[in-house]
Amino acid sequence: MLPAIRAVALALGIAAVCLALPYAASGSAGLRAPALATASCPLKPSAGIPPGESWAFTQTGSPSGPHAGLVSLYAHGRGGWGAGRGTGTICIQDSLAGQGSKSVVLSVSGKDRVSPGVTRVGRPGVALELALTVASSDDESCPAGTHGKATLFASYYEGHHDLLGLRFAGACASHDFNFSGSQLHVAIARDGRQVDSA
Repeated sequence: MLPAIRAVALALGIAAVCLALPYAASGSAGLRAPALATASCPLKPSAGIPPGESWAFTQTGSPSGPHAGLVSLYAHGRGGWGAGRGTGTICIQDSLAGQGSKSVVLSVSGKDRVSPGVTRVGRPGVALELALTVASSDDESCPAGTHGKATLFASYYEGHHDLLGLRFAGACASHDFNFSGSQLHVAIARDGRQVDSA
């Protein structure tokens, strides 16, 4: 009986090895989920205002309103406006509880709209709307190609008062943010000078 038991055990062992071989040979590639694309911000942080008709902003800290699980956020962008077209890049990096950091890089292109002499938060200033497209993303909920809009507002009346809003089509709605307060710095400029209500 002992040789028969050994034969059965040997056969089971061989079967287990044979079943495992295809996965080992392929590096278990067939079992892995596809890797997410990576998003690397092409912008270096800068305190300077670009020449010509330009815009720039930096934001450190959480947006207004509740955003479940959001631990920290940093966003910055810069580019140009004028002749009805906006250009530039915006980068967002946020950190969610238990999920690490994720980055989204936005390309600014298409029509822009500048509105001097508007009033926000009780102060006169200038607003700028920019068309956005997600250029790259390592957030699976916000894929490349999704469209959105950025609205910037700057007032230098009785101090510096800025607003920034980001809005996206359905897939990227988790990145709909509103920013204000001392950690937001917006510049809407012409030839190095800030455009205001005039």
